Amino acid sequence: MSSGTVRPELLRFILVGALNTLATSVLYWGLLAAGLSPASSFAAAFVSGIGLAWWMNGRFTFATRPQRASLALYPLVYLPSWAVGQWLLASLIGMGLAAWLAGPLASLLVVPFSFGLNRLFFRGRTQGASSGAEARQSPPASPFSDADS
Repeated sequence: MSSGTVRPELLRFILVGALNTLATSVLYWGLLAAGLSPASSFAAAFVSGIGLAWWMNGRFTFATRPQRASLALYPLVYLPSWAVGQWLLASLIGMGLAAWLAGPLASLLVVPFSFGLNRLFFRGRTQGASSGAEARQSPPASPFSDADS
């Protein structure tokens, strides 16, 4: 894995994460406004976010064509990220950081770990190896393409 490939992918991963967060937040707020409970709204938004992340990370971040069968396995990428995030959250709060700040900070700190898991899922163990989750395609034309680095 070359750093020339990782940097643009990481930038696209962050962009996808920001767009996904915005989309799922809007869905969450909309479901709340429609009368669903916070727990139900959060669950629906979270599951939708996993599906959206699978598609956007596969197509845009890692320039693959994710196979539909891989969607069923994709939540396994988020389980370890969620666990690490929960551990970081508890640790930060345990060190005296306010909960309102600990949540976003834990989310930011887990990004490199989550990126690594996503990259492994969509690309396999090495740059050229396939995880079976995708069919390769040309990298997307974007402001984050390799041509800029």
